[in-house]
Amino acid sequence: MIMNTIGTNQTTGTGQTSGTSQTSGISQTLGKEDFLKLFTEQLKYQDPLNPLDSTQFTAQLAQFSSLEQLVNVNTGLQQMTQAQNTMNGAVSAALIGRHVKTAAGDAGAVTGVTFSNGVTYLATDTAATVSLADVTEIY
Repeated sequence: MIMNTIGTNQTTGTGQTSGTSQTSGISQTLGKEDFLKLFTEQLKYQDPLNPLDSTQFTAQLAQFSSLEQLVNVNTGLQQMTQAQNTMNGAVSAALIGRHVKTAAGDAGAVTGVTFSNGVTYLATDTAATVSLADVTEIY
């Protein structure tokens, strides 16, 4: 869910309600903590004579469980990507001074390493820049 407006209402000691509203240009998303707060508030204020249908209750719990699992998967993928990028950097640095060859036939001694948009490029003494993924032979 995306929410652009944040509003608060507070009751003062005189019984009057004061409200403030803050609109942000940046979209804010609701996380699992927000979902739990909304869910518990819904349970807290439901009509005892007309409680929430058990199928709706189960569906909302399943949605929360799915949300939590997706967040965990996303976190794991981000960590794996960072580890892979670190490993590519270490492998690439070890190639400096070594000769490489690509499937296209480009060959040369590696003189430097650059990173762009998550891709590792090797600079060679033949002025060719090749992607680490394209290297087929190291000698």
